[in-house]
Amino acid sequence: SPVVDVEDTDTAESFELPGADLSGEEFTVRVIPKQSDEFTCTSCFLVHHRSRLADSTQLICRDCA
Repeated sequence: SPVVDVEDTDTAESFELPGADLSGEEFTVRVIPKQSDEFTCTSCFLVHHRSRLADSTQLICRDCA
């Protein structure tokens, strides 16, 4: 049988549960506007550099193409 490496620090408290109430948490994230050499993929909706463009007519990135 395969051996599973489990650390003592792995506890249930360290996992985030889906739908957890985070209303009391404060997040500080710096949002940078989309640059002129970037595009938003119409399939995955991620912002990519123009060098990742696979289809310029539909604005699809190489990962989604």
